[in-house]
Amino acid sequence: MGKYVENNLQKNESLVKQAKITFIWVIWHITNILIIPLIVRIIKHNHIELAITNKRIVGKIGVFNTKSLDSPLNKIQNCSVKQTFGGKIFNFGTVVVNTAAGEYCFEGVKSANDFKNAVMAQIEQYEEDRTRQQAEQMARAMAGAINK
Repeated sequence: MGKYVENNLQKNESLVKQAKITFIWVIWHITNILIIPLIVRIIKHNHIELAITNKRIVGKIGVFNTKSLDSPLNKIQNCSVKQTFGGKIFNFGTVVVNTAAGEYCFEGVKSANDFKNAVMAQIEQYEEDRTRQQAEQMARAMAGAINK
């Protein structure tokens, strides 16, 4: 321990008691800085789900306070990826999905850019399928009208 207090005593001043700083304080801070956030991250990791189907994107974030996403593909306004330097090195990132209902951030997604590209491709496919179905319905309706 340093000698700051002893070196700064005034004339006719003597120490009565000097506080000792416990090493448990250091361990406590290490626990709060490393272990507790690590446990929180592990719990969060096990409660993040995200998937895309041929019609919609579905996901859930959170343990106690949850936020769920269930949006048709034609209601997705944007899908993007945020990556830190470490995320670029280890190939993970945060997938951000924007809908009219809000923004949804899914952290720790492996190959996040691949997932984002799959979402964008599925949105395009969904629109093509929808247009094709509408054209087929219109053709059937016209054929039915002509045959009458």
